[in-house]
Amino acid sequence: MRRLRAERGLSQEALAHEAGMNRTYLSAVERAERNVSIDNIDRIAKGLDVEPWILLRDR
Repeated sequence: MRRLRAERGLSQEALAHEAGMNRTYLSAVERAERNVSIDNIDRIAKGLDVEPWILLRDR
């Protein structure tokens, strides 16, 4: 998620706004400190303009 966000030139705040979620929650998800629901994966993917499965790939 961090790589995709950086590639798109988005700050955490901008992505949080696009995804309709709190920046601190998004930051914790990005650092793998919080579990994320399927619904929120979908919201983040829409904010990044990618398909949700992209966020689930093992890299």
